[in-house]
Amino acid sequence: MTSQQGISGSTYVAQVVQTLWENLPQLLWGAFLFSLVCIPATFLFTLGLFIPTLLAASITIGPAWAALLAFERRLLQGRVPRQFSLFDDFRRSWRRSTLLSLLTIFPLLALMTTLPALQSPPVAPIVWIGLGADLLGCAVMATLSFYAFPSLVQHPDQGVRACIRDALILAGRHPANSLGLLAIGILLSFCIAYISLALLLLLPTVYALFIAANYLLVLQKEAPP
Repeated sequence: MTSQQGISGSTYVAQVVQTLWENLPQLLWGAFLFSLVCIPATFLFTLGLFIPTLLAASITIGPAWAALLAFERRLLQGRVPRQFSLFDDFRRSWRRSTLLSLLTIFPLLALMTTLPALQSPPVAPIVWIGLGADLLGCAVMATLSFYAFPSLVQHPDQGVRACIRDALILAGRHPANSLGLLAIGILLSFCIAYISLALLLLLPTVYALFIAANYLLVLQKEAPP
């Protein structure tokens, strides 16, 4: 099995594991650079400045995430990216990925404005309804990001609106894939929360590999016979 043969539903996990094993030094390099970019937002988070954290993440982590997906897509396709190609992808996709990130964090901003209302019992029913809507919005935007960010780096001349449109189509046509990625994300989050925060240095890069591989998989399914 090689990356050039494409990804199928039966080889998806095996190919992700194979790519991870065969390209571990390159992935560790990508994880290191991604972690460096996350430092400003992480610092703001430790200060309890949650809204500035999200805004800082939009202009730093969002573009870095897009660059990481582009980097890992090349690895999955059997290509060896240049050592500093992450910087080139970050620069090329910065404007579009920042805009996409701002759209993605909007439900999180709404959630943060709702949470303080839970600290003053009794909580009004409208607050619970708003909380449920915010959580649903976060899940929807997370699902769309599984396809919108890879689409953004796959099509450098495509606008953000077109990327979101394609993400809606792919997420609707492949709900099992979307739910699987959500489940993997929740599992990795539990690993970070209950095993060690140090896993933040590696697990986002592993998660990005699953997302990049899923995008190649659904593109292959969508390709005409």
